[in-house]
Amino acid sequence: MLSLREATGSLYGAYRLARFDAGGMAFFDASAGGFWRSFYAAAMVAPFYAILLALRYDLEFDPPHPMRFFLLHVDAYVISWLAFPAVMAGLSRTIDRQAHFTRYIVAYNWAAVLQNLIYLPLAMLQASEILPPDAGNLLGLIVLIAVLVYIWFITRTALDVAAPTAAGIVAVDFFLTLVIHGTIEGRL
Repeated sequence: MLSLREATGSLYGAYRLARFDAGGMAFFDASAGGFWRSFYAAAMVAPFYAILLALRYDLEFDPPHPMRFFLLHVDAYVISWLAFPAVMAGLSRTIDRQAHFTRYIVAYNWAAVLQNLIYLPLAMLQASEILPPDAGNLLGLIVLIAVLVYIWFITRTALDVAAPTAAGIVAVDFFLTLVIHGTIEGRL
């Protein structure tokens, strides 16, 4: 079970990493138990994701059945949280960083909470049409770049890899996300 102390410490570690402070790694439990508990981050983000889905559903031009829409997006959400760690388990062996795999995924998962605290409100403003489309797209691009740089720093720090290797791993993550969500959108 995740304790409040571990959750707040992990979120603080993610915050420190967002400030490009490698010392943030000291706040994560990199044990096997800490690895599995880091997936509680998905539960923290889920309510915000559900609100975003509701807003997006209302904007659908030709909406599918609501149950189909939500179940497919829930599938994408769960797959997104599990697919990248599965890919990284193999990739970390390939790049001889399996000893750093657990701490990387722990930091990566907790960092997702901060990423979503920034991204989801923006996406909600866009979906509710409070932000004009051009402003929303520009802000979305800025947030995307910031998130990719943040993930790159975490990857470089937690896996102790060179900058180009970290960039390649971030590219794999980004591509995997596009494939998962593209597949779901295609099924709608």
